[in-house]
Amino acid sequence: MSKPDRVATSILDYNRGRDPEMLRRKFALLRVDAYAFYRGTCHLFHETLPRHAVLAAAPALLVCGDLHLENFGVYKGDNRLAYFDLSDFDEATLAPFTLDVLRFVTSIHVAAHLRLTTREAEALGERFIDGYRAWILDGKARWLERSTADGMVRDLLGKVTGRTRLQLLKARTVRTAGVRRLRLTDRALPIDAARRAELTTLVERFGIEQGQPHFYRVLDAAWRVAGKGSLGLERYVVLVEGKGSPRGNYLLDLKRAAPSALPVARGRGAVRWPCCTP
Repeated sequence: MSKPDRVATSILDYNRGRDPEMLRRKFALLRVDAYAFYRGTCHLFHETLPRHAVLAAAPALLVCGDLHLENFGVYKGDNRLAYFDLSDFDEATLAPFTLDVLRFVTSIHVAAHLRLTTREAEALGERFIDGYRAWILDGKARWLERSTADGMVRDLLGKVTGRTRLQLLKARTVRTAGVRRLRLTDRALPIDAARRAELTTLVERFGIEQGQPHFYRVLDAAWRVAGKGSLGLERYVVLVEGKGSPRGNYLLDLKRAAPSALPVARGRGAVRWPCCTP
C-alpha cells in the first residue's frame, strides 16, 4: 500500500462510525490547506512520530494532546471574568510533556508555511521554547493579565468582557410571538424528531438530578458544526429555559466525549507511550 493510501486508510478508520454528513464537511475542510489538514488529523501526528527516547522518557503530565496555534481562545469563566487560555481538551490525557511542546512547535512551522519564511518560523519556535522554559522554572500557575495584555489578545479580551448573554442569544436565536428558537445556519443544522426527543430526555434528566428541572427545560436543539478534528462526533447546541423566557434563556454546548487520540497506555500507576518506547 502506498503512503497516500495508508494515510487515507488511517483517516477513514479513525473517523469510522461518525455522522456521514459531518464527515463530508470535515473531509472538505481537510483539503483547504496544510494547516487545516494538520488541525483535523491529530491522530496521524501521534501515530507517525518516531520512536525516540527523548519523547518517551520525559515526565508524564496532564497534556492538552492537541496543542496548536488555534487551540487558544478567550472565554468567560464561572466568575464571569474574561480569560485567554487553552480552549480545547478533546485529546487531553496523561503523557510525556514533550508531546505538547512538539505538537505546538510543529503547528508554528505548518501555519508559517502559508505566510512566513522558514527562518521566521524557526525564530517563533525558539521564542516559544524559551517562554515555555521560563514559565516552568517560575513554578507558578499564572494567567494572562487582562490589564496588561496588548495587541490581538487585548482586543479579544475586550470583546468578550463586553459581551452579554442576551447579545449572544440575539445572535444565535430568533423570537416569534415571544417564543425563542435557535437560528438555523451553516453552524447550527436541524435535527430529526427522534434525536431531538432523545436529547431532550437526556438534558431534562440531568436538570432533575441537579435539582434545577425548570432551568434545564429544553426549548430547542440543533446540530452544532464547529472545529475540525471532532467533526462527525455528536455535538449539539441546546436552548434551555434558564432563568425564564425569553430574556433569561441559556445556550448549552453538548459534545460526545471520545478517547484521546494519543496512544498512551496505563498500568500500575506507570505511564508509557507505546509508539515511542525505545
